[in-house]
Amino acid sequence: MLQYLINVTDNTFISAVIVALLISTLRIVGTQPKKIIWSSLLLGCLVALVYAILKRNTGTVIREYYDLVLLCSWGIFIIPTVFCIWICYIKQKRANMNAWWQLSVNCGITLLLALVFALFMPNLLLYPFAFDVGMDSIFNTDYLFKWLGYTAAIILMLLITLFICRITYKLANKLVLIIISIALAIFTIQNFITIAQIMIVRRIIAYQQWLMDLIIFVLSHGNFFIFVFICISLLLTLMLYIKSKTTPLNGQNPAQIRKIKANIRQDRRKVLMIMAATAITAFTVTRLRYLYEKGVEISPAEPIGLNSNGLLVIPLTKVNDSKLHRFGYTTQDGTIVRFIIIKKSENAYGVGLDACDICGASGYYQRGDQVVCSLCDVVMNIATIGFPGGCNPVPLKFQVNDGNIVIKPKYLEAEKNRFK
Repeated sequence: MLQYLINVTDNTFISAVIVALLISTLRIVGTQPKKIIWSSLLLGCLVALVYAILKRNTGTVIREYYDLVLLCSWGIFIIPTVFCIWICYIKQKRANMNAWWQLSVNCGITLLLALVFALFMPNLLLYPFAFDVGMDSIFNTDYLFKWLGYTAAIILMLLITLFICRITYKLANKLVLIIISIALAIFTIQNFITIAQIMIVRRIIAYQQWLMDLIIFVLSHGNFFIFVFICISLLLTLMLYIKSKTTPLNGQNPAQIRKIKANIRQDRRKVLMIMAATAITAFTVTRLRYLYEKGVEISPAEPIGLNSNGLLVIPLTKVNDSKLHRFGYTTQDGTIVRFIIIKKSENAYGVGLDACDICGASGYYQRGDQVVCSLCDVVMNIATIGFPGGCNPVPLKFQVNDGNIVIKPKYLEAEKNRFK
């Protein structure tokens, strides 16, 4: 659950704020936003859907090149669009609006919105396909919790978009337009850093030390831009709160005064809602991420050596408690190869490496009656341990002789590279 709550929030928050601000711009320049919103959503989702289908079915599409095209397109359209927005706003104030400027703003914002949708939608489309990795059936609580985390994050982002739009409607147009311009400039800088990172990694441009220092700083402070946009959201709420505190209760009759008071209460509720949503976002990308990435401390492997016959022998009485037991065998070159044993039923044992083909040697731990991958948090069906597939432990050949589990060391020697 936490994995997808964090991933969707991290992937979508900045885009949600940008979408809200671009929609607010349409109102400022006197355009009805509904048609533009639906047109850009359709265009962006169509591009994202084509990418997701190709990625899912062919695996040949490289996300970096997809992002590079979209981000470069943003860089091309953002400056002329912002210029047209300000020209349109100034002409609107002077009552000499030209239809050409209005059309330019509408086209520019439609393209920018479509690019934002195309940037964050592929992950939202692809995440659900990973929910059942390592599961034999989707009818379990782990699958349900992943959907709950995914859905909760999407609802949270929609609420943030909605309330930022509503807050900007209550503020002075010029002040909102200045904040929108600053936010778009910051988003463009973030995109420029991402473009530079992709181009350096793909060796499209030459290595530049100052550029690498900037990229390393951003990568080292992964939540930097998220907190910048949280501050922008809070700045808007602060402005609305100040406005609600300073609004005079002047009216020609008691009914008008009651209406003013009702509007003030409504504004303060919006302030509280956006503050709560941004607080949840900040908590999700910091504390919850820390708790999730901290993971579970894997118990140390019990050292085991060879007997006089050159075999690894584990008495069944030692692993008959239906608990996960972890052992470590030191190979000839000094690599410790970990393997696990768990009793599955009365006469069946699950024996496998403490590693899988998907997550590597991250290890497993027991949570109640479940065996869980410590990296991806996928729950194993204990009955399938010892069989290949998904996130299951890599099967390890063994025999049961005279009340002992017997393993030949050559099988562990063959798998030592997984643990280097």
